Amino acid sequence: MKIKVAFSTLGCKVNQDETAGMEMLFSEAGYDIVNFDEQADVYIVNTCTVTHLGSRKSRQMLRQAKGRNPDALVVAVGCYPQVAPEELAGIDAVDLIVGNSHKPAIVSLVEEALDCRELRIVVDDLNVFPQLPVSAYKDRNRATLKIQDGCQRYCTYCIIPKARGRLRSMEPDQVLEKGRELAAAGFKEIVLTGINLTSYGRENAGGANLAAVINSLAKAVFPVRIRISSVEPTDFSEDLILAIAANDNVCKDFHIPLQSGSDSVLRRMGRKYTAAEFLALTESLKERFDRPSFSTDIITGFPGETEAEFEETLAAVKKVSFSRLHVFRYSKRQGTPAASFPDQVPPDVAARRSQALIKLGRELAEDFAAQLIGAHEELLIEEPSPRPGEWMGYGQRYMRIHCPAEAGPGNIIKTEITGRWGSELLARPLV
Repeated sequence: MKIKVAFSTLGCKVNQDETAGMEMLFSEAGYDIVNFDEQADVYIVNTCTVTHLGSRKSRQMLRQAKGRNPDALVVAVGCYPQVAPEELAGIDAVDLIVGNSHKPAIVSLVEEALDCRELRIVVDDLNVFPQLPVSAYKDRNRATLKIQDGCQRYCTYCIIPKARGRLRSMEPDQVLEKGRELAAAGFKEIVLTGINLTSYGRENAGGANLAAVINSLAKAVFPVRIRISSVEPTDFSEDLILAIAANDNVCKDFHIPLQSGSDSVLRRMGRKYTAAEFLALTESLKERFDRPSFSTDIITGFPGETEAEFEETLAAVKKVSFSRLHVFRYSKRQGTPAASFPDQVPPDVAARRSQALIKLGRELAEDFAAQLIGAHEELLIEEPSPRPGEWMGYGQRYMRIHCPAEAGPGNIIKTEITGRWGSELLARPLV
């Protein structure tokens, strides 16, 4: 019988992309990939450690796996092993600990561990761009393509530079090759991802930057859609804006991390912009594009955050009119400067502020949906809608759309937005 392998993925889109690549490696080696809640011989948890919650969930999944099958090999891979391998080694459920740079070798590492059931830690410095296959997605119309790794921003609250290392980028010709591979496999949308995506190519003086890669890739895979996962506010260069504007198949959907709307909090965070500069950027993008969508990350309860500073964040969020908010309570990470900052905010205060932002985010999402009534939107049909006789999927602005259509999943159709359903959109197909 074939050996069964199950994966659980926590955290970011980069982790999702890397899990898909590891799944393909195991499939090509003759293993069966099963769901994580099924009985398996090997359980692999692609961990997250950006927050305490991510670390806790990672530990929970590792223990769940061993509880499901005490004889299984349980493997922790990714950022948690990279940052705190000894901590994971203290968990009885864990049999193998693998850092980020060794993900491409995961099959051989698992096979060695199956032969020798002794705890092994395989974690090295992050000096190379880990190459994993990309066409491993099952039952999806959208694929992620990781083209960048590492971060050297050193925000005072963030453990990612330690977890992901220095800047590394996929070579431009490889980006085109992988993109064509995904297009040929039938994907209708490619999401470009990276730990700090807009730093793409920055480690190579004079090399291609993100704008150049987007220009080339958009033309190479047309009409497949290109979506940019995240753009730092300080990296929104004119050539990047021009590349997005010049290619109709590049989505006008912008995830730009704000983190706080208070200049004093931003300074303590080590962020290199002001709230006014952020607002000016979003206003300029609204002038360049027709009703673009904006999403963002916000941290509540950062050390020293006062009620007045939090009110500044609420005001900034309202001015931008985000379509989606990703709200995180500040999580103290050992080894970061912010962990030793004075005036740590009580958890109940951070939670209250988080709930206020989440509530505001729901209201803004409904407001933005109403603004799109009458707009034309290309819908990527993905699955049946809970509304009888309709399909649903996402448009370029990454808003969920419900629409009656003859075409089924995997098709992109032109629609007109006719109304909203909560924060989701209703549409009719256009001929």
